[in-house]
Amino acid sequence: MRKFYSTFGIAISLSASILVCACSDKKNDVAGGITDIDHSMAYTGKILDANGKGVASARVVAYIDNSISVEDSVETTSDSTGNYELIFDRNTDADTVILYAEYNALCALINAAGLENNDLQISERKMLTGRIDGANDGFVRIKGTSIKAEISEDGTFSINNAPVGEILLQYVENKAPVAVFPVSTAGTSDTIALPPLTEKYLPMEGAETVFDNDSTLATSVNYVDGISGKAIQLEPGQFIEIDSLDPTDGDFTISLWTKWDGPNGNHQILVAQRSYWSDSTSKFQWHFENTEGKFSVMKSAPVSPEEISFGDSSIVPVGKWTFLTLVSKDHQVSMFVNGEQVGKTNTFVPNTLNQAVPFRVGGNEISTETWNGLIDEVRIESVARSKEWILNTFQTHFNTLE
Repeated sequence: MRKFYSTFGIAISLSASILVCACSDKKNDVAGGITDIDHSMAYTGKILDANGKGVASARVVAYIDNSISVEDSVETTSDSTGNYELIFDRNTDADTVILYAEYNALCALINAAGLENNDLQISERKMLTGRIDGANDGFVRIKGTSIKAEISEDGTFSINNAPVGEILLQYVENKAPVAVFPVSTAGTSDTIALPPLTEKYLPMEGAETVFDNDSTLATSVNYVDGISGKAIQLEPGQFIEIDSLDPTDGDFTISLWTKWDGPNGNHQILVAQRSYWSDSTSKFQWHFENTEGKFSVMKSAPVSPEEISFGDSSIVPVGKWTFLTLVSKDHQVSMFVNGEQVGKTNTFVPNTLNQAVPFRVGGNEISTETWNGLIDEVRIESVARSKEWILNTFQTHFNTLE
C-alpha cells in the first residue's frame, strides 16, 4: 500500500441547484436500488426532470472508478416512463460505482455507495471553483467522469461543466490519489460554498514531528513494524504535534490504527487539542480516561458534565491491531472500533477558544498521559465519514494483515 502525506484546505462554489434521490425500478411496482443476482450487480432507478416527471430516452451510465480514472462502465437508455436498469457481470461491493444520466443539455451524477434509491434528477451543468491551500501542482477530478482541472500555483482550480448531484471530488498529486471529498449540491441556492476541507495524514515514516514532554524535539523516535510500513511507539512523555491544525469547528473524522497495551494506571491520550486542562486552553480531547476506565471525549476537566463516554477498556482489544475512528457530524459524536460503532451517538460541542492551541496525537503536556501502544496511519479530516467508509477502510487494511 502506498502511503502519502498532505495537508490542505478546499473551498468550493457552485452556481444553481439540484436535488438528487428518490426511487423506482424498471417495473413501476418495484423499488429501485442495487440487487445482487448470481454475482452480477443490477442498479435500477428512474430519471426525473425538475418537476419530478420521468424522462424517457435518457442516456444512463454506471462507471466503476476505484483509482484516478474510470475502469469499467455499462450503459443503457431509460424507458418510456424514465425507468432504467444497469447490470455489471461482476460483484461491485468493493468498487466505487458512479451513476450518471443525461438528456440533451441536462445531466445528473450520484455516488451509488450506500444508497437505497438510485433515481437521478437532471439539471443544467454547473460552474465549480475552489482552492487547495498549500498545493501548487496536480489536479482535481470528478470521479466517474473525465472532467478534471489543473491546480494553479496559488492552489486554485475551476471546472465550468460539472454535472449536478452527489459528487466525489478527488485531489491527485504526482499521479497518485491524495484525497476524495463528497460534495453535495442539493438545495435551492444558486451558489453553494463549502467550508474549508482539511486532511492530515500521518503514515509514520519519518515526517512526523515528535516532541518530548519539555516541548523540545525528540532526539530518539522508536519506529517499529506497523500495519503497512512503520508505526511509532511513543516513549513516556512524548507526543506528535500537528502545527495549528483545527478541524473541530465543524464536522470531522479522526481515525488511526493502534496495537494497544491496555490500561497502565494513567490517562492515555489518542488526540488532544489543548495547551492545558482549563476552559480557556482546552478545546477537545479523545482518550482513555483511567479514573472511570472508559474511552471518552471531553472539552474541559475529566469527568466534567461535557464528557461523552463510549465504553470501558474491553471495547478495544489488547495486543492486536485495531482501527479506531471518531466522527462528529452536526455536533453528534460517535466512536467506531474495527468499523463497528461502540456506545451511543451523543451531542458534543468542543470549546470555543480565544487562542490557538496545539493539536497533538498520542500525548499532551502531562508526561504520564502518553498512549500505551503502537500508533499508525493517523488521519484527521474536516468531513464526517460515513459508516460505509469506515467499515471499508477497516476491511481494506485488515485484509493485508491476514
